[in-house]
Amino acid sequence: MARVLVAALSMAFPKTLADYPFVVVRLRCDLCPRQGRYRLARLVARFGAEADLDRVRRELAKPCHRLENKGTAMRPGCRVEYIDPCYGSLRRPDLPPGY
Repeated sequence: MARVLVAALSMAFPKTLADYPFVVVRLRCDLCPRQGRYRLARLVARFGAEADLDRVRRELAKPCHRLENKGTAMRPGCRVEYIDPCYGSLRRPDLPPGY
């Protein structure tokens, strides 16, 4: 188990949708209740396999009024982020319950 954890934490952050390791792409915001789950295949069809993950994140977060704000102590910027990109979660998000 420890070997899996070390390997998981040492993985590089994926750069494009083609590099994304899971079938389900999950995002969330730390400032608001906003969260979402997207099928990787649909995102590839919409943005292309070589689409930069930061660009995809910004496009999916567009309705957020904080997106264009860089953020300050008084007015934080948008904090939509990928939940699983660095394999921080030991359970894959695309496995059925019980695995």
